[in-house]
Amino acid sequence: MKTLKARFIALCGLMVLLAATLVPVVAEASCPTFIVDCANGDTHICRGTADGSGHCTYNESCFNC
Repeated sequence: MKTLKARFIALCGLMVLLAATLVPVVAEASCPTFIVDCANGDTHICRGTADGSGHCTYNESCFNC
């Protein structure tokens, strides 16, 4: 019984570590990417980053042409 409990606790710990490593990837993937076509013919790709509160932030200079 002790072996089963120890394996279960180890499995839970492994799942927590795996979830902690995947959170930044999932959070960044949830922000959309905008393609900005400038009047001079340039194209900017603006990628957002999650700020931790469920909102995306973008570099403001990316949208200025």
